[in-house]
Amino acid sequence: HPPPTASRAKATPPRRHRRHPLRNPFAVSPASAAEDLPTPSTTTTATGATRTGSLVAGTYTGIMQFTFAAACASIIFAPVGLPLAIGIQHCLVGFVVSQAVVAFTTRVPSGVSLAVPSFECLPFLARFAVIVAGAVGNGVDGGGTNAILATVLAGSVLTNVLASLLLAISSTLPVDDIDRLLPPPVQAGLFAAIGWGVYLLAFDTLGVTFSPASLLTKSAATLWVPANVLGIGLWKASRSVDSPLLIPVFIMAVAALVHGSCLVTGTSIAAARAGGWLMAEAAGRPATALWHALRPSLVRWDVIFSSAAIKQLLFAAIFGPLVNTVLNFVLYGPLVGEKLDLKAECRSHSLGALASASAGGYSNYIGLSDAAIHRKIGGLDRFSCYVASAVGALFLVAYPLCGAVGYLPTLAIAAICIYVGCDFLYDNIYDNFRTNGARTGLATSAILAVCIRKDMLWGLITGIVGAQGLGWWNRRTRSKEGKGTA
Repeated sequence: HPPPTASRAKATPPRRHRRHPLRNPFAVSPASAAEDLPTPSTTTTATGATRTGSLVAGTYTGIMQFTFAAACASIIFAPVGLPLAIGIQHCLVGFVVSQAVVAFTTRVPSGVSLAVPSFECLPFLARFAVIVAGAVGNGVDGGGTNAILATVLAGSVLTNVLASLLLAISSTLPVDDIDRLLPPPVQAGLFAAIGWGVYLLAFDTLGVTFSPASLLTKSAATLWVPANVLGIGLWKASRSVDSPLLIPVFIMAVAALVHGSCLVTGTSIAAARAGGWLMAEAAGRPATALWHALRPSLVRWDVIFSSAAIKQLLFAAIFGPLVNTVLNFVLYGPLVGEKLDLKAECRSHSLGALASASAGGYSNYIGLSDAAIHRKIGGLDRFSCYVASAVGALFLVAYPLCGAVGYLPTLAIAAICIYVGCDFLYDNIYDNFRTNGARTGLATSAILAVCIRKDMLWGLITGIVGAQGLGWWNRRTRSKEGKGTA
């Protein structure tokens, strides 16, 4: 995403945490985005879009959502033994429906408003899945697994409902002045905490407990050490390689490495899965399997509304769709060179979230770097967003492709989680110290510490109270100085 303008750069920490590493592993400034837009051809529209450019951009964006859906299923569903195919369908349905609704209702002048799957929700929904699995347990003849699956899906859908409600409420508030409502150091501290949560997801994906006793065992070290090496290497590469193909190439390279090692050593696929090197076996199912799994009679509502579970869903809705939608649209205006109606876009995303929930889908909202890359490769009109939605729908029709996820190395998903976590922490902590000074950096670090020690809600409350207290003290000091001068 673009950096703040010169007038805001000294007052606010860098906001590079809006980059989505799975989909678009590099940030794009408004100037570079404008410079790199495709040259209009004889079939251009009023926005400068070409039919070919729209098809190319929409196809690329739609294909990348299948990549994210696989990662989503691997992070939320696989650790608690739920079917990967259902998780992939859950994510794809959310994208297809919400993208179509947002493309239809957005007031962005060009019509390019990408509602892409939420990465910020993953830490909270992964913890929610663990809570549900622990509370429901394994019943006889798969009854427990079916109840866990239905409850996890219902919780994710409820997150969408909550997000829709919160976005509708936010459309009535002065969201144009988000920095006053949520001061930049608080934003940075919260996103750093999300980064830490994403980093820890790497160990859950590998089936390794994040504790000294577990990490120092040989079997665990053979998984998490190479995952960290690959993840940090990917993070460093993302800062020098300016290509949207970085993540797909990385996944294919790790897959080739792992499967090549299995071939050389004579390790079977089943043995590799048992050793934690490959994802669990995935069998493609028709899209109707998602709605069949989401039967209300199987949902354990008592577990969903327990204090521990509902807290994770609230956190997912607040720190995913609500905060990111507003912050990303604040920065999207300079990217497209237009003054955006943030309240109208919040209403648009509220409708998209509600439609996604109605279809049983995962949370989606505006992705700033996604939109920048979409525009750079030719997606300059509303039609390109409809193409992206249609391409995502094709993966639901070609459901046997879901079986390929079972051959995906856990190292690839874990490395991406490590990459994302490092990226969030670096941009919101290290860059914060370097750009805004020790005072702001220490404030951000303190909020991060509270979030880790307690939880995100305590971090949010501490940050807001601290910021308001500091503002009051500064006003009081200036008032005294003014009286002294008089």
